[in-house]
Amino acid sequence: MNTDLVFAIRNGFEEYFKVTVLNNCPSEILGLKDSVAYHFGWEGSATVPGKRLRPLFLILTYAALGGNPEEAFQAASALEVFHNFTLIHDDIQDQGETRHGHPALWTKVGVPLAINIGDYLAALSQNLMGNLPIALSIEAQKNALNEFQLASLGVIQGQQLDIQYEKVDQISVEEYLVMIRLKTARLFSAAFAVGAKLRDCDEEFAERLKQIGCDLGLGFQIQDDYLGIWGESDETGKSISTDLQTRKKTFPAMTGLTNSTSFQQLWKQDNQPDGRRLLEMKAFLERAAIREDTINLARVYYLEAQTSLNQLLPVENEYAQALMSLVTSMFAPVLADF
Repeated sequence: MNTDLVFAIRNGFEEYFKVTVLNNCPSEILGLKDSVAYHFGWEGSATVPGKRLRPLFLILTYAALGGNPEEAFQAASALEVFHNFTLIHDDIQDQGETRHGHPALWTKVGVPLAINIGDYLAALSQNLMGNLPIALSIEAQKNALNEFQLASLGVIQGQQLDIQYEKVDQISVEEYLVMIRLKTARLFSAAFAVGAKLRDCDEEFAERLKQIGCDLGLGFQIQDDYLGIWGESDETGKSISTDLQTRKKTFPAMTGLTNSTSFQQLWKQDNQPDGRRLLEMKAFLERAAIREDTINLARVYYLEAQTSLNQLLPVENEYAQALMSLVTSMFAPVLADF
């Protein structure tokens, strides 16, 4: 029942979201609508659509607190539009060539146009959040907009750190967590906080929900770090150990670099054609129990979030149950053997 409700809301939101976004892309602006539709996977060869986790968390939080889910669709759209602005720019900055199962937008339309389309989505997200339905109180709209704007600044601050960290050989685990708390977790925390503020919840309650979102975002990124080394190719869409091959700064890698000169030496050496260096690095992380530590940390964030949700939301509410079901499914890779 819970998964059916999540599925129904996801489908309803997706239909609303597509119409809303494309209606805000004037046909007379050459190439805009086509490029936006391509990025979101509404046209073209996309095989892996976006998960829509952030908007679903916002909608389900709002509904679990007594609201009509559809009343939160526009705010949820703003959040997802902003998230996709960051994805378009991330792909350009990281030269990532694949997104949602097909070639990234910049590889199709070129860097200048992709930058502009990302900028357009960033502006559209602010417009959507700044003009919420009149059914919502003015105070709720104002508080939601303020939270959204602070989150927008936080995500870009996190990306600033991410790019700066590429210029240094090593960062501490603490520095890495600060970065992902901004870049990844900030929109998750905003989803919960905006959902609460649209229901005119008090600041303390909204902050507690915001912390749940932060925990989920951190856990989600740590899980992604785990999958980037130990995940299956058909599960991640990447070749095995891609993060080690590209020397991506992730939680397991930074833990290894912080605690071992042997791993530091492996990290600095070039990859070998037969992949032996990558296997050595992977084996080291496993011997040092860093693989296990990574799984356990993702699980800790999940358990903290689930415990807090059970304390804050009415457990008999079907939307609260659906929200908790979504949280569990989000962590399926690290909970498989739990």
